[in-house]
Amino acid sequence: MYREVNAHFGGDGSYFTKNGKRFCYEDGLGPYEYLMGALAGCFTSTLMDILDQEGIACGDIDVHCFGEKRGSIPTTLENTWIEMRIHSPGDIPEERILSCIEKTKETCSMYQTIRQVSAMHVKFEVIRG
Repeated sequence: MYREVNAHFGGDGSYFTKNGKRFCYEDGLGPYEYLMGALAGCFTSTLMDILDQEGIACGDIDVHCFGEKRGSIPTTLENTWIEMRIHSPGDIPEERILSCIEKTKETCSMYQTIRQVSAMHVKFEVIRG
């Protein structure tokens, strides 16, 4: 599947565009924040598909992604964390959810891309009710 964006860097700001929408690079919001957002979105979408395939219903999923860059050049990510809070309306055993997370690690394209340069750490908590 072909994916693309257009980027602009100049006196009127730095941003990328996709389908007429502008995504600005601002103080504290730059390429790595967008990368973390892409990882959160891809990992969660993949997980939700796998949960659905397994017949596991869940509610909201809250995700916190963050990374630590290397001090040496190239300053790629050295460690990347995904912390998830999965709201479960039922009594689904955590082992079944863990199994789905392990499958997600194997199949999520962003996870697999980033793990080429970074140690990956995934933690989850199931919130009942």
